Amino acid sequence: MIDLNAVAMKKYGFILCSLLLVVSCVKEPGVPKEEPAVTPDVKHFQTSQEFEVPVRDGFVTQVVVGGETIAEAVSPMTILLPRYSAATKAAAEPGLVYVPRSEYPNVLENKAKLYQVVCFEDSREGDHDYNDLVIHVLYKRQGNIFGFGVHPVALGSTKSIKLGCSVYKGDTQIFKGLVTPEGKDCRTQYFESQEGFINTVGSVINQQNGGWNCYLASSIRNWDISKYPGTGAMRVEWYIVVDGGVELHALSTKYLDRSFDKNALPYGLVITNTGSQYIEYGAICGLDWFNYPKESKGIETVYPGLWEWLTTDKAFDFADIYSGEAVPADAYPASDLGLFTSVDADVCNSKYRQN
Repeated sequence: MIDLNAVAMKKYGFILCSLLLVVSCVKEPGVPKEEPAVTPDVKHFQTSQEFEVPVRDGFVTQVVVGGETIAEAVSPMTILLPRYSAATKAAAEPGLVYVPRSEYPNVLENKAKLYQVVCFEDSREGDHDYNDLVIHVLYKRQGNIFGFGVHPVALGSTKSIKLGCSVYKGDTQIFKGLVTPEGKDCRTQYFESQEGFINTVGSVINQQNGGWNCYLASSIRNWDISKYPGTGAMRVEWYIVVDGGVELHALSTKYLDRSFDKNALPYGLVITNTGSQYIEYGAICGLDWFNYPKESKGIETVYPGLWEWLTTDKAFDFADIYSGEAVPADAYPASDLGLFTSVDADVCNSKYRQN
């Protein structure tokens, strides 16, 4: 006679073992399955650095980079500015101009701004065209208020992508979370749900509305940083969420295991100063404007100098390995097409306050 109780126990035991096996194979959400054998030095890939602005009694300190004033200080302040290598340090160091405060009757607080272009790969094993999501970011500080705005540029991915960030005051993380609204992804939020590759193929604008050419209100955020401990420059580290919750970070200093693929190549590039500049409305702009590779064109063939920087420990200056004027055939001419904007946004407005 068959012992039904014994059969049932074996059946349930098999199910339990199967469940345990499945659970044991599930990785923590947000952690890539394959990591590089040796974690690269994230500092090698950073294109910005901290700078302590000196001040003098009775003066406003202007910090000038590439002919543009990026900060004004009436009290000690630490900011981010474009990084330079030892070879060009003397030529690239910021200029300091001390102006009597009497000539700045309305400047009673510190101010600073910075622009960056962030280019993502959407997969652990990508094609390294770094155009799966391209955003142009404005950062501003006004007194104790720090904020940013996101200007969408390109979408070279068929995946559903959400955008997130971590905000730091020095080494203190004051925020980590999605910028993409609940129920949306970057395609719906930034490109009106347009299908296909957007601003990554051919040599014309692929965006149906012609390109936003502005920082969208849906992605503007700011904080009163006086409410948080810590010292040092304000900075933002960006990431995307793909494949059911996997986080791929663009050179995070905290989430190193989510910033590089198994070949030690970064999931994202952060461009602060290409060495090229544009003039619009009579002012210098576009120091960070980057003509990223076209769809499925690996950065190794489009920009061999950038590939050498990505795959070796060689120090670099963008001015030596990149030109905004001579656009390679396999690079998307985003700058020439006017996809980037030189118009600022009021990202420190109280209506965008997060605390």
